[in-house]
Amino acid sequence: MTSSNRQILLLGAGELGRSFLPSITTLPAFHTTLAVRSPHNYTALQSPPLTLLQLDTSSPSSSLIPIFAQYDIIISCTGFGQALGSLTKTTREVFEAGKVRRAEGKERLWFFPWQWGVDYDVTRDVGGLMPLFGEQYSIRQLLRSEAEDAGVKWTIVSTGIFMSFLFEPFWGIVGFEKPDANAEITVRALRDWDHKITVTAVEDIGRVVARILAGDVDAENLVLYVAGDTVSYGELANVIEKQSGKKVKREAWTAEHLRSELDSDPGDGLKKYRVAFAGDGVWWDTKTTVNAKLGMEMVDVRAHSKDMFTEAK
Repeated sequence: MTSSNRQILLLGAGELGRSFLPSITTLPAFHTTLAVRSPHNYTALQSPPLTLLQLDTSSPSSSLIPIFAQYDIIISCTGFGQALGSLTKTTREVFEAGKVRRAEGKERLWFFPWQWGVDYDVTRDVGGLMPLFGEQYSIRQLLRSEAEDAGVKWTIVSTGIFMSFLFEPFWGIVGFEKPDANAEITVRALRDWDHKITVTAVEDIGRVVARILAGDVDAENLVLYVAGDTVSYGELANVIEKQSGKKVKREAWTAEHLRSELDSDPGDGLKKYRVAFAGDGVWWDTKTTVNAKLGMEMVDVRAHSKDMFTEAK
């Protein structure tokens, strides 16, 4: 650990965590430690600005708090694939680490919780349907009420869904086996064709976070909004049709249809997500985003789909 630099602890090396590395490891006066369960799987990533650390966030809090207290900044990229309550556990451990740092006369710990998604202040738990969304909302309330007393400052970055996820076949919004000349393409709307969704490429999220860390935007104890694009499903269908050069079949999944689908299979998590994304809090105006204020160029749906269909030719 390089003591002269501000120390970042990045939790997780999934799609999002790895995408942060090119941006945050090149920041001057910062050093990044990547915390993963099995560091030997990530040795190729290790370099002078990056250290690997073996760490399991499900470990007892008594072992994690002293580790967290060694870092100036903690960025959680652990993802949704955790048991309910895990994100709250990490938040409370960060609070305790903040208290340790304060007792040692160190600067406040800066926490970026796993909130890389929708506006949980609006969605809450989607009427009891999404307990994990409800936990995310509760974490926001914890941060607002207890972080300052714990010696912690925080920044939430709302990104919408990851750009790649919008085009995943299993999600069902843009449907094709593969984007070749023979594949029929179907675009489906959640709720109606005017309903919107915000999407951001993970690499762009990393770029924005690097600008936040560099102090280019006021971020302390704030919810910030990022967007590569915000599109209605009608606009999405038009873009896909133009970029593919093919007639796109359009199919609207109304709120009633989505609820009926879920009622027939109430344990299906994917159907729960579709109902949630047919609701509010899943999009915002790109003009209000941090990246717009910073004048950053982002990958939008048009550029992503153009690259996707170009690569398929």
